[in-house]
Amino acid sequence: MQGKHPVAIINISLPPDEVDVNMHPTKTEVKFQSEHIVFGAVQKTVRRALIELAPVPKIEEVATAYGAPSGTRQVLQTSPIGGDSPITSPAIPQTPAVSLPVLRVLGQLLSSYIVAEGPDGLYLIDQHAAHERILFEKIENQRLQQEIEVQGLLEPVTFEVNPKQEEVLKSHCEDLAEFGFSIEPFGDRTYLVRAVPALLYQKDWVGMVRELLDSLSGGDKRDWREEIAISMACHSAVRAGQALTDDEMRELIRQLEPAALPHTCPHGRPTVIRLNSAQLGREFGRG
Repeated sequence: MQGKHPVAIINISLPPDEVDVNMHPTKTEVKFQSEHIVFGAVQKTVRRALIELAPVPKIEEVATAYGAPSGTRQVLQTSPIGGDSPITSPAIPQTPAVSLPVLRVLGQLLSSYIVAEGPDGLYLIDQHAAHERILFEKIENQRLQQEIEVQGLLEPVTFEVNPKQEEVLKSHCEDLAEFGFSIEPFGDRTYLVRAVPALLYQKDWVGMVRELLDSLSGGDKRDWREEIAISMACHSAVRAGQALTDDEMRELIRQLEPAALPHTCPHGRPTVIRLNSAQLGREFGRG
């Protein structure tokens, strides 16, 4: 613990048979049999204590500026984090340019496209691109409000990077922290991850980080935060070729309808193709 300064000590009482103390030779780590239950209990306890002791946050500050992540940012978020470099132009427009009408799901095509009926014709929706758009706007809005959902890892994970990746990671570790990544150096080109965005918890987030570092080591890119949000959305969205139930398709469309930019994914590709009644009539020789 040299150089580390814990801010609290938590006493956890469990039956001995639910704790494995022999997983680490120096006893610096233990393994819980029901780690998700333990983590949930600790999370609720800490959150309750912080809410009782923390000052009331100033909501207006959150709405007008991005907060730079604190060096001791943890899994739980309870108040806005101050920053020295506010960005005043939000990534998500406040008013939709072209809204999507209310649609009725008809079915799924090739396990990749949702077929739906609208008031003015037939709609084909790319399920991956549409879900990317939904998640991207959700991630960006959560970041603006300092409400990114974070999942702590009871067993920290290490990963290695090449020299070019490390250069990018060192420059933008704080940007990753804004999205819920807790990453710290752990030796020669090795890094330790203690927490990740909850959205990526069961995904290949190590692969996502490496891919992101590779794509951003080539020179000038768009805003780093936007690139992180795009990558998170892409790796978390439903895949092409994934069968969806009727309820899942309806829910996806329901979330896409109020999106700020529902007609394109964050990469700029179309999410929706529309065939209006006139086009359909011409194709069937009725026009």
